[in-house]
Amino acid sequence: MSLNRATPEQVLAAARVELSRTLKLLIAFQNRLYRETGDYSDDLGSAIQRLEFLLHGIMAGLISPRDEKTEIAKDRAAAKSDRPRIQ
Repeated sequence: MSLNRATPEQVLAAARVELSRTLKLLIAFQNRLYRETGDYSDDLGSAIQRLEFLLHGIMAGLISPRDEKTEIAKDRAAAKSDRPRIQ
């Protein structure tokens, strides 16, 4: 592990915080827009839904940092099985 480098778990936690803040801001903006115009924006509503879907995926553990060592090992095993064997 090198210094000044975030772990995948730290990156995911930071993304979770930022997505949560962004979601709150979008909802506040949508509420203000509704008060001013009396109508909801479809684009804003769909952006909020996409953000909620992503945020709930992270919070539910559906999106997690991948284990680099495991992925590298799988890639190497696949590469070895693709090589022709000399007999």
